[in-house]
Amino acid sequence: MKSKKKITIMICSVLIVLLVAFACMMIVSDTPASKGSIIVTGEVNVEDGVPSPASETKEFVVEEEGEYYWIYDWMGEPGMITGMSIKDADGVSVFACTAEGCYAESEPMELKAGTYEVEVVYLTNDEDMRAFLADNGVTEVGSELYNYAENGNWSTEYTVGLESASATSIIFKMALILGVVIGLLVVVIILAVTKTGDDTKNQFDERQELVRGKGFQYGFFAIMISNAVLLFMKMFEIPLFSDLQVAMVLSIVIGISLFACYCIWNDGYFALNEKRTGLLISFGCCGLLNVLITIGHITDGAIIENGAFTFRSANLFCALLFFVIFIALLAKHVKDRKEE
Repeated sequence: MKSKKKITIMICSVLIVLLVAFACMMIVSDTPASKGSIIVTGEVNVEDGVPSPASETKEFVVEEEGEYYWIYDWMGEPGMITGMSIKDADGVSVFACTAEGCYAESEPMELKAGTYEVEVVYLTNDEDMRAFLADNGVTEVGSELYNYAENGNWSTEYTVGLESASATSIIFKMALILGVVIGLLVVVIILAVTKTGDDTKNQFDERQELVRGKGFQYGFFAIMISNAVLLFMKMFEIPLFSDLQVAMVLSIVIGISLFACYCIWNDGYFALNEKRTGLLISFGCCGLLNVLITIGHITDGAIIENGAFTFRSANLFCALLFFVIFIALLAKHVKDRKEE
């Protein structure tokens, strides 16, 4: 039986490795290759509120169709308000920004292959500012916008970059796949470590099967009710606390937690001859690992966007799942020791 278990573990490990290799190949093959940046420089002289030249223009070539985001970076001499716009071959603005100096990134967008016009406009009055905003799709603006430069000379340098959205997310995708793979390997290792003896010793008795059946019911209804609540909120456009994906992860966490806690407390979680200490340590380590990953995401500022949890917060809820099960196992262990 031990050799059979070893063969099973080896087969599972090989399948997992092949799955990772296949997923990585799919991600890489789906990544547009085109990216880069250009620098727009110039000298502008303002006399009596009139800039000379009024603007600087440069072309940017997108070689391959795909999903990208624009990066606009300039921190020049203070005092000169500029507007930057990027337009496609049809003259349609795809990204625009106005400021004295900033670092701005667009949302990921689908771009066709072709030549795009990058224009930097020097803005020295409200009339030109409103015209620039209107030209880029902004019609509602405040009564007073900026304190504009009236006289002076400025040296300008603006970096406009294009990054592949697929390329920037490839690390996250691979990390996600790696996390799933590590989770599967951990499960295989836990099964190998905690279950000893032959198959007849790793079975649940009839009472345990009844407890587990009840636990599955509770878990199923918890997931069903939480998904119904999410569907209701989505239908009536009630703001969620997170991305829909994260909300569904939390729904799964609630169901698994309810099933596990019920089975643990009613002696239906462990099969005969299963090592509880090893499982307790495994859950604690998995919870701690997810906490460390969550701390990294918090440090990067990627866990919350626009007041809602992003998909990178999934590790936080996974940590919550492992710690809930860990606490239930520990509490049950203490209770059993007292009863003995």
